[in-house]
Amino acid sequence: MDLELSDEQNLIVDTVRKFVRNEIVPLEADMDPDASDLDEENHERLSSQVKKMGFFGLDIPPEYGGPDIDIVTRTLMAIEMAQHRAGLYNPCYGVFGGAGLAQLFEANEDQKQRYLFPTLRGERHGFFGLTEPSGGSDPARAIQTTAVKDGDDWVLNGGKIFISGADRADYGIVFARTDAAKGRGGITCFIIDADMPGFHVRRIVHTLRSTSYATELQFDNLRVPPQEHPR
Repeated sequence: MDLELSDEQNLIVDTVRKFVRNEIVPLEADMDPDASDLDEENHERLSSQVKKMGFFGLDIPPEYGGPDIDIVTRTLMAIEMAQHRAGLYNPCYGVFGGAGLAQLFEANEDQKQRYLFPTLRGERHGFFGLTEPSGGSDPARAIQTTAVKDGDDWVLNGGKIFISGADRADYGIVFARTDAAKGRGGITCFIIDADMPGFHVRRIVHTLRSTSYATELQFDNLRVPPQEHPR
């Protein structure tokens, strides 16, 4: 088995290593040790550099515009991207972009245009709303947030807890119970905009070196139009 890196892999590793040493590490000298973000100017500047390098959106599928990088090379890049103070918690402060919420890849075309593609470009940010005070990742039993049909709309009531980054998000996907008799099969995923009437978010904890606050969400007769509802 040949475990030697290819010339292309060596070039990529060296490029990312120099980027971290020359661009990220010097900025940290003047940052709060617990800072989780770069200022907007530096974030935009470095994101632009990454795009020119062809590495933006490393985890985005190639058919959606991401670079076609194999898993070994991606792992090598991840190692280099973590070689700075906040690297274990927030590699390169997100300037390499991200793949967004995986569920949006199954959205309809209108939803992709409004939510997925702007997220992949780094223009919008979303949150994942599943966990509730009654339990975590067990939707068959834990979810008490309800969604009731009212005409063409759905009306959401309930709450979520320990949701990362919702205080800074433009939108989110929220899981609610639409049919109590169907257990797990009676859970539906909704896309909501953060400025919808009836949506409330409150910061509850900022853990050490976290990239975002954990938040508590409340839905108070939040009305979701049919075009917002996933297929």
